[in-house]
Amino acid sequence: MRLVQVPIFPLPNVVFFPKILLPLRIFEPRYRKMVADALTGEQKIGMVLLREGWEKDYDGTPTVFSVGCLGKMEAHERIEQDRYNILLRGLNRFEIVDFVQQQPYRIARVRMPTDVPLPMEMKEQIRERDHFLDRFEQYLSEVMGVEVEKDMLERTGSLEAVINQVAATLDIPVGDKQGLLQITAVADRYARLRNIIDERLRVAYHLRHMNIFSDDPSLN
Repeated sequence: MRLVQVPIFPLPNVVFFPKILLPLRIFEPRYRKMVADALTGEQKIGMVLLREGWEKDYDGTPTVFSVGCLGKMEAHERIEQDRYNILLRGLNRFEIVDFVQQQPYRIARVRMPTDVPLPMEMKEQIRERDHFLDRFEQYLSEVMGVEVEKDMLERTGSLEAVINQVAATLDIPVGDKQGLLQITAVADRYARLRNIIDERLRVAYHLRHMNIFSDDPSLN
């Protein structure tokens, strides 16, 4: 498998997935240089999650997870003090092999593993996408208390894009999102994501139907 070099942008609370969009504001000097350099080349940046304990060495080279996602800058805006607003589109997952540069920002040699696609025909994917979005709307309403309006969720993307968007935005620990990113087969990522949502809906249902307060004071 051919290795490629990509600049690495680590963050403590963001897990980036293929086929989704990620807006970022770049303000640290080292990452402003990273963006400026990327704009003169292929305009690609590798996003990775910082490992626990990153605070001790944030200004240096804190440890990161080895699996991340390569993004292409779809848009950029240079603002005051040479800062940038950029919009990344997720391309491929990658695995870090080693680092070839540490300062002023890290550059890694990475391999791009081939993900296992969904074993569904397109018509089946569209039906499954709409069913999953219906379930997610139910989750937003019943678990998160969000007032879901008609056509609130866009239903034009691929099933994989919807899976990754939900995985990126779902209110679960960032380590769990990293676990989802590290799954090679999209169908397995989808199954784990559905299980998380279904389990939370089951808990919400039982809480709504539980008699939490008894009329018998001896039970209080």
